[in-house]
Amino acid sequence: MFVETLEAISTAVSVAELSDKTFPTFKRLFKRIKDGELAIAIFGAGGTGKSTLGKYLSGKLENSQLSSGYQESISIEKYILDSNVIGSAIVVPGQERRQDSWDDLLRTISQGKISLIINVVSWGYHSFGELSYQQSSLYKSGITNQEFLKVYTEEHRQEELQALTKIIPHLSVADSKKRKILLITLVTKQDLWWHDRLKIQDYYQKGEYENKIQAIRNKLGSSNFIHEYCSASLVLENFISGENELLVPTTQGYDERLKFANLRNFLNVIESLCEISFGKKGE
Repeated sequence: MFVETLEAISTAVSVAELSDKTFPTFKRLFKRIKDGELAIAIFGAGGTGKSTLGKYLSGKLENSQLSSGYQESISIEKYILDSNVIGSAIVVPGQERRQDSWDDLLRTISQGKISLIINVVSWGYHSFGELSYQQSSLYKSGITNQEFLKVYTEEHRQEELQALTKIIPHLSVADSKKRKILLITLVTKQDLWWHDRLKIQDYYQKGEYENKIQAIRNKLGSSNFIHEYCSASLVLENFISGENELLVPTTQGYDERLKFANLRNFLNVIESLCEISFGKKGE
């Protein structure tokens, strides 16, 4: 689920070197999308990082945007891939009232027109928007921010399960005759929960979330469905409320090298799934 130690990537490897090694993978994935071979749908509850992931996969996550606040997605977002708009990564709104966008894309998945589905979760660290944590409906007078955070993340992990539950019926009947159904669960905001990574890994891989994944596998058959767990930090930043109240700082010791190593691992998983489904692609 993650690249765990710096030794695994060599302490001598710099961020620049990791970035350079990642670029060829980006290039091959872009080519698949431009050629119309790879279509990616990104699902997940609101505030988990879907929009940021779309920008990352499309190569449009600029340094100036890294610390920008969470903005609610109000429609299906398509991201331009390199130069010409030939393919796109699709991001679906997490807010329940936008059922039209969800349903349109869910129908597309059922018809087998999407090559890869990425379901984004974040251990309940869902972005706040513009609110103070004390303005949240989950806040009770007199509780500390840590007590609030426990309630907040537990509630939002339930939202993650609900978001997955919504797509299960559509994945379970997806047309797998043309190609295998490929699903990645991406646990984002790695820099916030890194010290608890084994606990987080067990939660997703051995609990109710995995039971829901197994339900899809049972319906489609293991030969028609492939699922992988990955995790990453798309942006290194503290977990703060909409009024800049610090709730969780980034984990001490989690640095850019770990970030790039895990992003590279995520891209490698995407590419390996593509090779299973479509065969290898040249540079």
